[in-house]
Amino acid sequence: MTTVTLDPSPSIYVVVAEVVHGPRATPVLGEGVYCSIECASSGLRELTDSLGREEPGAAFVLRHKDRPVGCVVTRGGRMWVVRILGSRELPAVF
Repeated sequence: MTTVTLDPSPSIYVVVAEVVHGPRATPVLGEGVYCSIECASSGLRELTDSLGREEPGAAFVLRHKDRPVGCVVTRGGRMWVVRILGSRELPAVF
């Protein structure tokens, strides 16, 4: 995966959930775009809670490098990580 890092201060943020362990699943893009990490935090919490309800298990939010990170560990053996990504941190599409 190639990432683009042109501007250290992106203009928008999105919330993305990806499976990092267990049976694969399609990444989930949170609803909406946000103007700051603080605003995107609410979307991160919503998506983390939603995944925890869809696939029953433990859902919680931690902090890593000054950003909140959601984690969902399901009874089916999946571990999801929910992150806030700036527009410049998104994978490049060619």
